[in-house]
Amino acid sequence: MPRPPARPGPSRASPPGTRLLCPLPSSLSSMHLRGRRILVTGASSGIGRGLLPVFAAEGARLMGTGRDGDTLAAAFDGIEDGSFVGADLTTEAGRRAVATAVDQRFDGLDVAIHSAGALGPPATPLVEYPEETWRRVFEINVTAVHLLHQRLAPLMAAGASPALIGVSSTVGREGRAGWGMYSVSKFALEGWLSTLADEWDGGRVYSVNPGATRTGMRAAAAPDEDPMTLPTPADIAPLFLRLAHRDAPEPSGSVLNARDWIGHDPWAGLGSA
Repeated sequence: MPRPPARPGPSRASPPGTRLLCPLPSSLSSMHLRGRRILVTGASSGIGRGLLPVFAAEGARLMGTGRDGDTLAAAFDGIEDGSFVGADLTTEAGRRAVATAVDQRFDGLDVAIHSAGALGPPATPLVEYPEETWRRVFEINVTAVHLLHQRLAPLMAAGASPALIGVSSTVGREGRAGWGMYSVSKFALEGWLSTLADEWDGGRVYSVNPGATRTGMRAAAAPDEDPMTLPTPADIAPLFLRLAHRDAPEPSGSVLNARDWIGHDPWAGLGSA
């Protein structure tokens, strides 16, 4: 598995609203992603929202999706080259709206980051898991990703060195009691990403496990955990930044951990976009 450089670069100030546990290198904000057309699902909260200002600082052109337009508007406040569309990705109308917005604004797509997801009821054994919720979590975490990709595939085919990044989970690689359909769906997402990587010759596909991160979803899953002990979405951003670069050397199909790159220079060995 590709590994980060041995030494992190010097520190820099964090994006507004974040506190870095491991400062990002000073080589950031050098516009390494200038002009890269990037779609982020789940952009109104959690990891998706936290990635927006980091990508914007590197010159990316951003589009975000989420269900609540007002929350999305707040997430994109201060993002100069960004737009968003409120959409339910579990519906055909929502997926069509996203694809149409991407086509009209970008006329092609370079990077899709699938960070939208649903947790389901925490600490619920499989034998007690509600059927309706079981189906709903799978629909959000897997089916919507697959069907949205079908809509986006022609746009990504028109992209420059296109890359698809699926946000996985530790419990999508090793089952743990009480994680229910969230764990099962992340295993399924891993399988979908692996299959797509084997099928898609024209682009790159990555599975990224963020690890425990300071988000609302993590707080719901582990309410007794001190969130201040966890990295923020900005802390785990270096790997996402690297994979979005058109010359990222990590091979398609790579299964990666974002925590391995905390505090490291994502641009090591790379030029500008």
